[in-house]
Amino acid sequence: MKLIFAPQLLPESSLLIVCASHEERSKGMISRLGEWSPSKTLLLHYSDTNDLGEKHRKEIISELEPRCSTLDFSFEENQVTKNFDQQRHHLRSTIDSHGDNPIIVDVSVLTKRHLLLLLRWLDDCECWDRLWIIYSEPADYEIEGFLPLSFGVSSVQQLPGFSPSPNPSRPLHAVMFLGYEGDRAFATYELLQPKKTTVIIPEPPFKPEWSGRTEKLNANLLSTIGQFSMEKTDSLDPESSISMLSTVLGHPTERSEFSRALCPLGTKPQTIGAYLYIRQCIDPPAVIYSRALRHNHSYYSRGVGATWLIHQP
Repeated sequence: MKLIFAPQLLPESSLLIVCASHEERSKGMISRLGEWSPSKTLLLHYSDTNDLGEKHRKEIISELEPRCSTLDFSFEENQVTKNFDQQRHHLRSTIDSHGDNPIIVDVSVLTKRHLLLLLRWLDDCECWDRLWIIYSEPADYEIEGFLPLSFGVSSVQQLPGFSPSPNPSRPLHAVMFLGYEGDRAFATYELLQPKKTTVIIPEPPFKPEWSGRTEKLNANLLSTIGQFSMEKTDSLDPESSISMLSTVLGHPTERSEFSRALCPLGTKPQTIGAYLYIRQCIDPPAVIYSRALRHNHSYYSRGVGATWLIHQP
């Protein structure tokens, strides 16, 4: 689903989880709350981002202070799993104290690894049936000259908390959601060396004029893969990704002759669609995450585009 955001769509007495970062759109939902207020907010922020991230964190707190109490949780971008382990008791007690009331998560600027770990953790805490997900687009990306959004790859690893590594006794089918980070996608493919590859691009993209960007920024990968199929899913609608994964990987209730790996390098809504597929699978694919060596903060997103409600119970 995808509905243009309006505060009157949100349930009352909700716990809000939002993340501050150097991207202006981390304030997208907060700037559009109108008269609506959460009962409490968990503010996540990355301690290793630049000064702009700290500025946005303070602005979010300032906006929320008159509305509700706000708890601040710091994460190191490269140590998200470790930080989750350190903070899980505090996070869980906060969730439990909220009772059975709705939980709203603004996923706009979470890293995809952090996003998937958070969704898995909330699911394991039996919160899924009361989970609402909000996403704000960027107004644009600073990619003049088609510079990538990150440089290099520091590691390629299986995401903890998900299915084990691909079974080497079966041929490997890799499904790769592609975005604007060609180095990371190429390194993931080089490591996996799958027998079968499916690449999925965001189409339609957030804006019509962005059509073709993903293919151009992944040109090296696409020219290297000997045989692959290219599919398209809506950049904003998770249900489009669920439907496509059911087509290319099989219905969630089916087992496959292939060992399967899923590489979420596309949009956040596509990543949520991938999680929605995985959580239904009896034979789920492994989730393979490649970590950037360095993010291109000087050429990242700018401004705040539309804000969307992309999942509700």
